[in-house]
Formats: sequence, structure tokens, C-alpha cells
Amino acid sequence: MQQGDLTSRLLTQLQLHHGVQRYWVAFSGGIDSQVLLHVLAQRRYQLESAVDVHAVYVNHSLNPLSDDWALHCQQICEKFKIPFQCIDVNATPLPGESPEAKARQVRYDALMAVVREGDCLLTAHHQDDQLETLLLQLMRGSGPKGLAAMPMMAKFGEGCHLRPLLTSSRKEIHAYALRHKLKWIEDDSNQNVKFDRNFLRHEIIPTLKQRWPSLLRTANRTATLCAEASMLLENEAQRNLIGLITQAPNGLDITGLRRLSAAQRRNVLRSWIHSRGFLLPSQAQLNSVIVNVIDAASDAMPMVRWQSCEIRRYRHTLYIMPPLSTHNSRLVLNWSTHSVLTIDGVGEISSRSASANGIATKYITADNATIRFRQGGEKIKPLGCHHHRPLKKLLQELGVPPWVRERIPLLYINGNLAAVGQFFIDEAFKTSAGEAGITINWQPVEHLAIARG
Repeated sequence: MQQGDLTSRLLTQLQLHHGVQRYWVAFSGGIDSQVLLHVLAQRRYQLESAVDVHAVYVNHSLNPLSDDWALHCQQICEKFKIPFQCIDVNATPLPGESPEAKARQVRYDALMAVVREGDCLLTAHHQDDQLETLLLQLMRGSGPKGLAAMPMMAKFGEGCHLRPLLTSSRKEIHAYALRHKLKWIEDDSNQNVKFDRNFLRHEIIPTLKQRWPSLLRTANRTATLCAEASMLLENEAQRNLIGLITQAPNGLDITGLRRLSAAQRRNVLRSWIHSRGFLLPSQAQLNSVIVNVIDAASDAMPMVRWQSCEIRRYRHTLYIMPPLSTHNSRLVLNWSTHSVLTIDGVGEISSRSASANGIATKYITADNATIRFRQGGEKIKPLGCHHHRPLKKLLQELGVPPWVRERIPLLYINGNLAAVGQFFIDEAFKTSAGEAGITINWQPVEHLAIARG
């Protein structure tokens, strides 16, 4: 293909997506993003008249030359009269973390922070990148969603993410750069074959291309077909999810889930996990969720954990959440009912006025109210009840999972249990007709949301 083909295809992709107010070019100074920025700078008169072009460099600080690269990018943008922004990030991986995955995560987090509604992030991924991604996903045993590799367009934070060079090859990009005498940064880490992507790029793909010259084209066709299959599977998952979502946003009905076939069940679980913002589990972990959690005895409370996600079960509901933070159940906090109390892993506790069915304020002084948590054996006489009842039994009747029960704030007045979150008030502290009173307003952290019944 000729150079004009690269430019025209790139501009066509931009013109296919209307209504963009600002482009953010992810500019590393390497050859790919250099070509992308150069085309935009030279052909900006062909863009929609209202669109602005900005460039952003994410400084990972992993290479001693990273500050020099940032300066190079700034100078290029000044030459092109394109506004430039540099974002410094900490991409040092934690023990056990993949350096590639960590760098990618912090890079996209930084880019997402600048992309607003009406903005579009442009990255310079091309056909060869797509092939590398497809092979990496294949080595990881991915299904259609993973093998779909990188989409041309996707939602990105408040805006969108477009890869307008995805129909162009590395060879075309290099030829364009030479023709226009561009100067770009060569990152020596791109030659290090200890990284999986570089190993594929330098050791494997050249041999594959010799054997199958049309590899780029056929691999991209495979990615497109997998994307279509993934979309169909997602549509089916969304149809099956209707009626399975419980009152708690992080809950899924196990009884309905069991009515699905094994393949449908796995498809629904993947879609549900992804929609809740968690990384997908491996096939073994997903099977463990099905065998050890969903198919566990109804009175069991099993849990499967991977990375930053936990799936638990209580009765007929499956719950998904980040790992529970450490909670000191012996915590005792003085509380002025006029203030907001924030407790890590619990949420916000405040009060609201109540003239009926509330706690009479006459019982509350400046220093006699405390917030505590369950120790076991607590009893309360709920409003309208003629006798005290075990708190454990009351919470079971509400269908509150055990991991939530231990974090429900209990209001004690002069050492006596007066209220259990916003659920129960003890008869001894209730308001009489015309008396001023309050109720507790507990806003739990999201994964403590309660499904009733």
C-alpha cells in the first residue's frame, strides 16, 4: 500500500466518528505515535472544524532517559503547534506483578483522567500490534472476547478511544516516517525479549510471516470474527441476566443461574463479573466458583478469591466484591449524632430527624452515645415487639449475610443497645407523640449493600 493509503485510511476513521470535540493523542515519541501526530498536524484542516488536537505523554520514569523523551515530545508538539501535557506516574511493579501489565494499567489510568465527555483518545496501535495481542491472548487460553484483541473504537472513561492506524502495518508506518524525515525515539526496552510481546515481535512473528505472508490480514480477520462472536455472546448473557440481578447490586440469584446450561452459566458469570468492574478469572477459578460456591450446600458460606475480587455465597444469592478490609469488631467510637462518622470498610454513619418511630433525643447527651459492632449474644426489643429477641436471629430473618452483620453499626446509649443501623430501634428509646427524635442513616460501602429476603 502507498503512503496516501495510510493517511486516507486514518482520516476516514476519524471522519466516521462524529461529534468529537477534542482529540488526545497518546504521544510517546516513538515512531507509531510520531506518525499519528504528524498526519493530524499536516491534515488538521480536513478534521471537523470544531475539534481540537492535544498530545499527552505519560512518563513512567522506568528509563533513565524518560525525562529527555518528555522534552523531545514537548519540542515536537511546539513545532506542530499542538498543546502538550506530560503526566508523571509511578509504574514500579509490586512483587509478583507483571511490569508490562503494571505500566499499561497506570498509563491508561493517567490517560482516562484527562479524557472528558466529548473527548477521544487516539492511540497508534496498528496491524502488527493487533497480531501480537491476538497471539498473546491465544497463549493465555482466552476465549472470543480475548481473541477479539483490540477494537477500532471503544468507550473510554467519559469519552471514547479510537485506534485509527489499526488498518495499517508497521511496514507502512516506517515507510511514512522515512518519507517525511521524522525523528523518533527508540526505546531500547522494546528489544528485550524477556517481555512476551517483544519475544513474539522479534523471535516468532517474522518466521510466521515468512511461512504465511498474508498473516497480518488473516489475523485481523480472525480478530474481527471473534469480536462478532463475543458481541453475540454478550447479548445472550445480558438477556439471561434479566431477572438474575438481586436487590443488592452485587448479588446474583443462584436458583435462576442453575436453570441455565453449563455454557450459558459460564457466559453469564463472565459478563456479570466484567460488568462489576473486576478482572475476569481464569477458567480454573471460574470452575471453582461454579463447583465450590454455586453448587455448595445451601447452608454453606464458601468464597473464591482472585486478585482484587471475591465471590461469596449466602443462601440463594451469589455476591461479588473486593476483598473485605480488616475490621476491628471491638472498636468503640464516641459519636455526636449531629456529625458524620466515616469508618473504613463500613461506610458513613449520620442521623436524620424523625418525629415518629425514632430514637428520642432526650436520651442522648454529648458523651453518652457510642458506635459499636456485634460481639455475639446481643438482644434488642424492636419497635412493636413485646419481648427482646436475639440480634443474630433478626438479621438472619432480614437475609443479611454474615460478613455484613459484623459491620452493621450499633448505637449504644449509656452502654445499652438502642439501635441497629437503620433496621431496628429498641422500644426503651423510642419517641413518644410529639417528641423530637432521630434515626441512624448508614450508607455502607457498596459491597455491603444488602439484598432482602
